[in-house]
Amino acid sequence: MFIGSISHHNPNLFKYYSSYKSQNITKFVNTLIGTAKDGHVFPGPCHPFGVVKLGFDTDNLDDFNAGYTINGNITGISHIHVSGTGGEPKYGVISLFPVIDSYKDPLNLRHFSSERSFEHFEVGYSKFGLKRYNITVELTASRRTGLHRYSFPSFQEKSKVIIDLSHSLAIGFRSTSRYRGGSIQFISANQIKGAGRYSGGWNRGGPYVVYFCSQFNTNAIAFETWKSYKSQKFSDYFDGTTYFNGINGAILTFNITKNPVIISRVGISFISVDQACKNAENEIPDWDFESTKQEAVKAWQTELEKIYVEGGTDDLKTIFYSSLYRTMIIPSNRTGENPKWVSYDNNSNMIPHYGDFYTLWDTFRTSNPLFTLFQQERAVEIVRSLIDIYKNEGFMPDGRSGLENGITQGGSNADMVVAEAYLKKLGTKIIDWDLAYEALIKDAEVDPKGRGLYEGRLFLKYYKQHGYIPFYGFLRTPYAHSHCSRTIEYSANDYSISLVAKGKYDDYMKYKSRARSWENLWYSNKTFNGTKGFIVPRYRNGTFYTEIDVLKTLGGNYVFYEGSSWEYSLDIPFDVKRLIELSGGPKLFEERLDKTFSNKSYLTSYYNIGNEPDFFHVCLYHFIGKQYKSVDVIRDILRTNFGSGQNGIPGNDDSGAMGSWFAFNAMGLYPLAGTDVYLINSPHFDQVTIKLSSDIAFTILAYNLTIEENHVNPYVQSVKINGINWRKTWFRHSDIAKGAIMELFMGPKPSKVWGIIKEDEDRFDIENRVVPPSMSSFESNDKYASYRVANY
Repeated sequence: MFIGSISHHNPNLFKYYSSYKSQNITKFVNTLIGTAKDGHVFPGPCHPFGVVKLGFDTDNLDDFNAGYTINGNITGISHIHVSGTGGEPKYGVISLFPVIDSYKDPLNLRHFSSERSFEHFEVGYSKFGLKRYNITVELTASRRTGLHRYSFPSFQEKSKVIIDLSHSLAIGFRSTSRYRGGSIQFISANQIKGAGRYSGGWNRGGPYVVYFCSQFNTNAIAFETWKSYKSQKFSDYFDGTTYFNGINGAILTFNITKNPVIISRVGISFISVDQACKNAENEIPDWDFESTKQEAVKAWQTELEKIYVEGGTDDLKTIFYSSLYRTMIIPSNRTGENPKWVSYDNNSNMIPHYGDFYTLWDTFRTSNPLFTLFQQERAVEIVRSLIDIYKNEGFMPDGRSGLENGITQGGSNADMVVAEAYLKKLGTKIIDWDLAYEALIKDAEVDPKGRGLYEGRLFLKYYKQHGYIPFYGFLRTPYAHSHCSRTIEYSANDYSISLVAKGKYDDYMKYKSRARSWENLWYSNKTFNGTKGFIVPRYRNGTFYTEIDVLKTLGGNYVFYEGSSWEYSLDIPFDVKRLIELSGGPKLFEERLDKTFSNKSYLTSYYNIGNEPDFFHVCLYHFIGKQYKSVDVIRDILRTNFGSGQNGIPGNDDSGAMGSWFAFNAMGLYPLAGTDVYLINSPHFDQVTIKLSSDIAFTILAYNLTIEENHVNPYVQSVKINGINWRKTWFRHSDIAKGAIMELFMGPKPSKVWGIIKEDEDRFDIENRVVPPSMSSFESNDKYASYRVANY
């Protein structure tokens, strides 16, 4: 049963608790949301956090980061993908492709792609037509195995399946992705084993090997291998079990006159071909396509129903659950599939291993905090994996793909993920917190030198020496060098580390002091559009570069990574109190925020909802006692920038980061990443129940929210948590960790009482003030702060 008292305001809640499991949540998931307008979402069949993500790839080079694009010819059906990412693509490897080798259209290995005649996607399943060959393809998947079903036109004798090891999501001359050779083993008339060796792609990683075991439900009548028509040079390579050479793949010919349907079961492994076969045979032993599809649906239902919403339109539920779905496509749970090492804990249990953090810079603000609510076991596994990577490779990753760390776009943001789990007391008995603390201190103290773009903190030596990363006279920088934004993010990392100081007073004070480094780039005399004070580049000699255009952006090759000075000058969520002081006080800060959100596209250099450093900005009104203005902006963004169509998200989904931002705000909450604090906003549903564990729930009840279908009362009038009147616009994880019911009483106008700062607000303890706490809030009483941190 669920822990927590049932409010008398909603007597039907008992019925809801007993019946909600019977609801089919997956019907609200549209896997195509975010596949257009640079969303780069992967729509194909997979399991939550699964290894295999099975889908077709196209020749639309400008938009195929996840393989799928809304137009373009299909070039392969591959087994490994990422989702929502920008930059250079990665993976799209181990491809199968059915073709007809006919007299009118003889097989040409240079050009065997096809237009699609139709397509259909749903959870755990996809179906599409290869127009050129009149073949229908259906796909489903288990955790490490893809299941293909090809329906060939009848009476075609030369029906073939191409296994293309050289296929990947490379982008021509701009690509660092390389095929390094392959291996094909013809075991029997219905089984092919082998592997492909690859390097490069987004994180510029070294070689990695993907093994496969492709088994068919019918025997091939002919088999041949093929090599590239290109003048590629391959060095033979032996990995201890498998020889690799210049082979590109295999071609199998089938006689389908008696049965035009061919099924291929393809196991995938990063360990060996034998492991790939075991994965296929263990996960899909009976070759049952429908059963495999239903198991995928069941796996998603199990995870999605951990957050149950009631009220709102079906369209809103579709956007919500599709957003939640996308947060669980990557990272990939590769426990048991790590070829580099295997680690065990003190109980001889294998330590989890996750790959495809793509990247924590994108996900630490919303996705990882969301996991600490509805995926607590997963959150613990991810933290253990990050620490284990540190133990074996020297640093925790910010990004990781293809079995290697990289790229760091800003701070060492694994620090934030680890700190948040610690502060929320997750995994207290299973995470090695001594090793975790060691990993945090390594990030804070050891310069990775030549590896700074791949792990640790780039320019750490100068950050520690000057209290900021110096400017060298060029606003355009090498990719992700971004002196200003890195200084800001290192400050945030140091603050989170200070909170994990475990009562070590000297460490606490050291990293709390370093967390103020962002102030060293604040130039109070810079004025733009009536707003005074901005973060600007600063030379080594201490002088500021004051001529900067505060609205200028240059993507990843700028002193502010993928943002402007205006945007980053608000990106201090851990010390908003100090930010308000430097901005001239609450009134001027409010004016600054009003200008930030004045353009209602929310896609400008003032504020860009598609850019993660801007995610928290919508909540900054909380800190001046005007939570209702945050509500106005959030609701407008959700209404105008998110939808249920293929272009339903504003830009890259970034490994589900946009999805988790939507999910949090639709529930009426927002996390202060790297801490244990949540802000209260305005829910879009009458009821939200989050299963924190199998027997503990956190329920949000919004009374008087929905007046009629298209009219709501958006403003919070008062709040209760577990029956206690709650004056604050925020709460800590400990307030709901053992189960809680939060009651929000809604109204048509902003409250004149709740969320308003009183004239005598200072008489309240920091923990009971209306506004969320900031780092500076505790500076007058460091002993108290140290005690509080030590006793988390």
